[in-house]
Amino acid sequence: MAKQPEEGEIWEWRAFGLLSKELAAKVQECPLRMGLLNIEGEDIYFIAPTSDHNIKLRKQEDRWLLKFKLLLGGAPGEAELYNESAAFSYSFPVGPEQLKSAAALLRVTPTGPPADPLNSDEFGLALAEASPPVGRVHVKKRRSQFQFDRGWIELAEVWFPKHHSNSISIHSADRSAVELMRRGLPLGEGWEVMNYVEACRRWG
Repeated sequence: MAKQPEEGEIWEWRAFGLLSKELAAKVQECPLRMGLLNIEGEDIYFIAPTSDHNIKLRKQEDRWLLKFKLLLGGAPGEAELYNESAAFSYSFPVGPEQLKSAAALLRVTPTGPPADPLNSDEFGLALAEASPPVGRVHVKKRRSQFQFDRGWIELAEVWFPKHHSNSISIHSADRSAVELMRRGLPLGEGWEVMNYVEACRRWG
């Protein structure tokens, strides 16, 4: 089952660490969201030196999709505001305009005229050869989501190239709902608050 993109501006608080039985049980008291239980997935994140936008390829069945998840605001260690939409997802092959948009969001400059159209490999290579170059981090995930009033929680097991971790994230269009849920969860010690781009920089 493929997870559909979220729509609109959504606050997200995410942390990585060791998922305790107590925390898992507390989250799983909430109803399952959209049947999303232990969904296997693969993402390739494009990591640039000075941009924190979430630009990635997502594996969907036997093909890759290009996805833009735009970081609008927030502060380290706190909830962040993202804009996500099906309108920001593109099937390959894509045109030079998608490469130009990705490069602008990543704050890099492609070198040379791009191929038209570009497949996923050509798209990744164009960013890798940009100035400054964009790195690629392949991440595997197993995710479940649970609904609460005004939002949802995601539990994930995540495999980075250099690290294996659990992740918990809380999402809502209402920032106060994210904070209220976070304070009500038995998080315990050892969780590091960061988004996927930061985690890829550390463990990619």
